[in-house]
Amino acid sequence: MFAFDGGAGFDTVDYSTSDAAVNVEIRPGISLAGTGGDAQGDTLLNIEKVIGSAFNDTFTAAAISYATFEGGAGDDVYFVNGGGVTIIEQEGGGNDEIRVSWNTHTMAANVERMTYTGTVAFTGYGNATDNIITGGIGNDLLFGGGGADQFFGGAGMDTVSYDDSTVGVSINLKTGVSSGIAMGDIYNSIEAITGSRFNDIFIGSSAALALNGGTGIDMVSYESSDSAVTIDLKTNVNAGDAAGDTFAGIEIFQGSNFADTFLGSTANDNFVGGAGADVFDGREGIDTVWYANNATAVNINLQTGVSQGGDAEGDVFINVESLIGTNFNDTLTGNAAANGLEGGLGNDVIYGGDGNDVIYGSLYTQLGPFAVNVAAGGPQADLLYGGNGDDIIVGAPDDRGTQAFGEAGNDTITVVHGVANGGEGNDVLTGTGTGFSLFGGAGADKLILQNGGSAFGGEGDDTYTVTSGRLVTIQDDGVSQGDTLVLTNINAQQLLFDRVGNDLYVHQYSVFEGQTPDEGVRLKDWFAGSATMDVIKTADGQYIGLPTSNDAFNMFG
Repeated sequence: MFAFDGGAGFDTVDYSTSDAAVNVEIRPGISLAGTGGDAQGDTLLNIEKVIGSAFNDTFTAAAISYATFEGGAGDDVYFVNGGGVTIIEQEGGGNDEIRVSWNTHTMAANVERMTYTGTVAFTGYGNATDNIITGGIGNDLLFGGGGADQFFGGAGMDTVSYDDSTVGVSINLKTGVSSGIAMGDIYNSIEAITGSRFNDIFIGSSAALALNGGTGIDMVSYESSDSAVTIDLKTNVNAGDAAGDTFAGIEIFQGSNFADTFLGSTANDNFVGGAGADVFDGREGIDTVWYANNATAVNINLQTGVSQGGDAEGDVFINVESLIGTNFNDTLTGNAAANGLEGGLGNDVIYGGDGNDVIYGSLYTQLGPFAVNVAAGGPQADLLYGGNGDDIIVGAPDDRGTQAFGEAGNDTITVVHGVANGGEGNDVLTGTGTGFSLFGGAGADKLILQNGGSAFGGEGDDTYTVTSGRLVTIQDDGVSQGDTLVLTNINAQQLLFDRVGNDLYVHQYSVFEGQTPDEGVRLKDWFAGSATMDVIKTADGQYIGLPTSNDAFNMFG
């Protein structure tokens, strides 16, 4: 039995040799008696650290901003009433518990359990081991950290959060099989779950929960549901396994394998129906229905209501503006609205219809769990039709065999290796790869050649912009003269002109007599009546006039 008074400095009392458990308390300015083992009858004053025994010790830090406890072996219990308490436990040092009465605490390493004993809202952080974290009667916020954790919320509106995760989590509330730091976690009396700052997936169950995706692209799925669900994002009056669920920070909603009903919000919503004849009413906003995970091709017409193939069979679309196709050969048709249509992989046929549409031959929108490497999908021979309206059409990353038609309106079309045909209107056509063909059609078109390909302007005062160092071919059989060639990589003093057959080459580097240039621009059939180019604008801003067809023979022949 000893009276310990550490005085100034950092002082330690060591009970590591005790043959029984000890129970000690540190309180500022008060000499308190210990019990059990070697601590029986000892008083501690001005002591900053206590080392426990190899048995089930009890440590208390009351109204204190400093204390260090080292538990050793055994199932130790720590009572913590304030901040600044340091707990040291070794790996495998028993099944230890922290009992906290103040409103926030982070578990020390190698401590397994934390229980909140206070009455206000509590915020608790677990550690990297398997924890059991128990809240109180308030609205608690619990973080498990790593490990397979068990959460007991108690009374109140309690939330488990994965905001501290460094990767996205997948939480299956139906089967309990989860991933990321949620792997192995179990929820008891938990009313809300918040995801990470990355792309999360929540698979719902019959339990009513408030699901918050946090940042990232997050999805709530009811694909494991045993019956149809209704999701109403405006009223939160949901049905089936979705009954009682509320949503925040969720970008994608997936239904069951039955006939589901999706009712959108005022924002831009994303729906995945699954099997069954589903009803989608997007309400306000730009709303999208996804078939990216469908096992077969789909045929969907937003104008006529036709919906065929796999998960799309029998689906009904109301106030739906956008569609995402499958990895197979889909047919997608828009309506009079401004549609967004994406074919996904496969050789798709897409019709924009009326309205100012945005059409992608491949999957452009990389959204959470539906993000794919479209560049690895191989060539896509799509047929893309803009229809009426000022459309934007973009071919797949490997669009060899693709043909894109703007049709009516002032369209913007981009292909890599494919064919772009602007049709009527003042169109902007861009080729970015090799082997592409750009056809301006009627109107004052802008044709941009960024690599190796061909351009044909047609009627109207067209502008050809060449940014490539490779040889490109331009032919304009239009009646009017007034076309402009813009060279972004050749200055005026570098220009060379050579005739090869009926073609005029405008290039930069000299060639031997009889040799054909392999860079610059080939003006095809210039000397056979296609001399409609009126002026060249060079990289240094100079404008150089070109002769008419009749004079061309004299100038270059």
